[in-house]
Amino acid sequence: MSLLEIKDITVNYGKSAKPSVEHFSLSMKEGEIVSIVGESGSGKTTVIRSVLGLLPRGGRVEQGDILFQGKSLLNLKKEEWKSLRGSDISMIFQDSGAMINPIRRVGDQFVEYIRTHQKMGKKEARQRGAEMLTRMHLPNADNIMKSYPFQLSGGMRQRVGIAMAMTFQPKLLLADEPTSALDVTIQAQIVRQFMELRKLYHTSMIVVTHNIGVAAYMADQLIVMQQGKIVDAGTREDVMNHPKSDYTRNLLACVPDMEGKRYV
Repeated sequence: MSLLEIKDITVNYGKSAKPSVEHFSLSMKEGEIVSIVGESGSGKTTVIRSVLGLLPRGGRVEQGDILFQGKSLLNLKKEEWKSLRGSDISMIFQDSGAMINPIRRVGDQFVEYIRTHQKMGKKEARQRGAEMLTRMHLPNADNIMKSYPFQLSGGMRQRVGIAMAMTFQPKLLLADEPTSALDVTIQAQIVRQFMELRKLYHTSMIVVTHNIGVAAYMADQLIVMQQGKIVDAGTREDVMNHPKSDYTRNLLACVPDMEGKRYV
């Protein structure tokens, strides 16, 4: 049985004549990484927000179904979503620092997050948070717990976001442009971090990105979207070596090469 199955969904906002996502399908197994690549407005983020039931106001899945471990997610009640989000399915945003309250210390927010999902004393939750920061290769976790978000670099804030998302070892991790707000060196570190998480916890991931190099490096399955539709899909090797659409071929042509070798 698939861990996640998206069956021919169409997503619309308000009364728009043109859907944001049309006829999107995906089937992924446990421990698999799927990369969704495309330009801004292609519908990538709408897909993963649909999975987590976090479409902005007016957004709705008009057609199709989304199954997680065989159960439809489209009609879950508020309490069911509360137990699912952050535990079985977690999400990492483009700039985790933007999602953290800037006027509260990191540790206070981490403790609150842990205690929201599990009955635990404050001291134990603080220890758990510091332990997760250490696992994310952040130096001096206690100092970070005492810091405000603005006192941390972009890469450190992103690792804090990953640490929080991985606290309960979710079965599925949704990552929305997790490296685009970072410089190239830190991007590489974060990508390696994701690969390590898959190895350690066997976590399945959907990674949304406009960077086909990042997508191809991480992916078992690669999906290319344009204007709300899938234009290429398959294994990484199939899509990279035998692209079906001109759009995918153009994306690949933008990747620099050196002495005839393409670095993607």
